[in-house]
Amino acid sequence: METLKRSDALKQLLIFAGPIIFGQIGLMLIGTGDMIIAGRYSRECLAAIGLAIAILNPIQISLLGLQFSIGPILAQMRGKGEDVSSAYWTIICYSILVAIGSGLLSLLTYFLVPLIDYGPELNRIIMTYILITSFSSFGLCLYQGIKEFYQSQEKTFAANITAIAAAVFNLGLNYALVFGAWGFPSLKEAGLAWASLICRMVMSGVLFFMSFKFWKTTKKIDWTLMGKFWRVGAPISASLFFEIMAFCIVTLFVGRFAEDQIAANNLALNIGSLAFMIPLSISSAVAVKVGHAYGEKHFSRIHIYSQMSLLLAVFFAILMGLGFYLFPHAILSFYTADTEVIEWGKKILFWVACFQLFDGAQVTLSGILRGLSVTRPSSIAIFIGYWIIGIPLGYYLGFHTDLEAQGFWIGLAISLAVVALMLGVVLKSQMRLLLKAK
Repeated sequence: METLKRSDALKQLLIFAGPIIFGQIGLMLIGTGDMIIAGRYSRECLAAIGLAIAILNPIQISLLGLQFSIGPILAQMRGKGEDVSSAYWTIICYSILVAIGSGLLSLLTYFLVPLIDYGPELNRIIMTYILITSFSSFGLCLYQGIKEFYQSQEKTFAANITAIAAAVFNLGLNYALVFGAWGFPSLKEAGLAWASLICRMVMSGVLFFMSFKFWKTTKKIDWTLMGKFWRVGAPISASLFFEIMAFCIVTLFVGRFAEDQIAANNLALNIGSLAFMIPLSISSAVAVKVGHAYGEKHFSRIHIYSQMSLLLAVFFAILMGLGFYLFPHAILSFYTADTEVIEWGKKILFWVACFQLFDGAQVTLSGILRGLSVTRPSSIAIFIGYWIIGIPLGYYLGFHTDLEAQGFWIGLAISLAVVALMLGVVLKSQMRLLLKAK
């Protein structure tokens, strides 16, 4: 097989990851649209929606991790010369099962809100948002399953153009349903939830109908393949849960401070999450590329794709970090005009800038390992980094020093550094094993 040049590998990753970046940003902008319109409506609404998302995300996003195994596993099958189109209905079935679990668990969080108790007004908004958007799990999971199916074949246009269009649609629908514009009813805070539900269901429906050419493939469900999706995906799901829950628990802890800190924390989390979409997309691309090379048993390509993906992730991380450090006021002003929120947001955004490099490295390393079907070490590293080191440290700095909300973000920055270092060690050991297997 022809030797892959590093420049060609870099070009391939950029071409593959480019549309995924836009699609991931499109998906993220659905939540951002909620935050932007919430910020325009009221400070209380912005704080409540951020808290609601913090409660839902550990469930909805981490369960998507069960589907993140689909792309790399199908890519390995392609590398072995197998036809993956026959897996279409297996993926649809698997996605529906994940959606049922996600929807039910999301609904259960409705009953947790009064126990946490953020006060009557915030509780009301949070519970309304959770009750409605829990049902969007079906749209979210079906979309993700079909998207993974396409990505395994390095086809990214359909899924990602759908996500970008959905973000624009969601922003307009949010505005219309919250403020009663253009003849729509004024649903106030509930309009944000209805817009997200409608948008996710439409998005999955569009992608399902765009994949109509696969409808005639075998309807037989491959339970063995589904079991493999589960075995590889379960540690990915655990990793996502530990990581997202860490950020969300920070949001819940910050909820004990004043509303300006709550709102600033929510904005910093949203901004940091948007930046994270770039290395996350690189991670998705390299997982497929490495998976395909692993299926072909072309180990030198695994090494080259790993190097170039890390180079890309570090480059973008430095750009994002500099942007957050140099232009915090301009970025935060896009969301809100509240001067107190902006001032707190600047303090937190400094720490977001500091951990960009570690965040980009750790998620890219996870993608490389996912392509090799090595997923358990990532979950262990993330658990240790966040829950043994970062969160306890952040708790101490947040509640026992005058840093308050900033203290939690310092803990998160240290967590990401620890995780990146541990995953780097795991990848190095895996590369040694591959060299021995040659």
